[in-house]
Amino acid sequence: MRSAVLTSILPALLLVLAVPAMAQGSFGPQAIESCNDYVARAQSEVQMAKGCGFPGPRWSQDPAVHMRWCEQASARERGREDEERRMALVGCRGDSGPVKIKNCNEYAARSRSQIELAQSLASSCTFEGMRWSSNVVQHMHWCNRTPASRHETEDAARRAELAACRAPSK
Repeated sequence: MRSAVLTSILPALLLVLAVPAMAQGSFGPQAIESCNDYVARAQSEVQMAKGCGFPGPRWSQDPAVHMRWCEQASARERGREDEERRMALVGCRGDSGPVKIKNCNEYAARSRSQIELAQSLASSCTFEGMRWSSNVVQHMHWCNRTPASRHETEDAARRAELAACRAPSK
């Protein structure tokens, strides 16, 4: 009797334990709930792609284009679109030198996008130091304590390191 009860309860228990993992996006790209977050990521990735020659609205430099698309898309679709841009950047990372950064929120969003791209490159390159910390709060604090000209220099340095790294052979 006990084994029959365990046999019927065990699959349900395993399913309950798996739900948080599914909610965190462990099966596919991470869902992006906020359109402001989505647009910040898109703009960062578009800036990293300068010189790559990618066509289409996915690579538009106009944030309004990304916002309009985002407002019609689900959180899961936003995550897939972000993932597609990052995967394209693995093959081509243009370097356009310093790019104007409006504020520390934008700086932190760019940092996060660049770090996610570096993680996409797996073990083909080593990205070390505070510049590559995955703690976005640290990037925000650093930005708030330093002059704006340093924000652009740091952003350009991360993009240069990414451009120097080659994607792993398939």
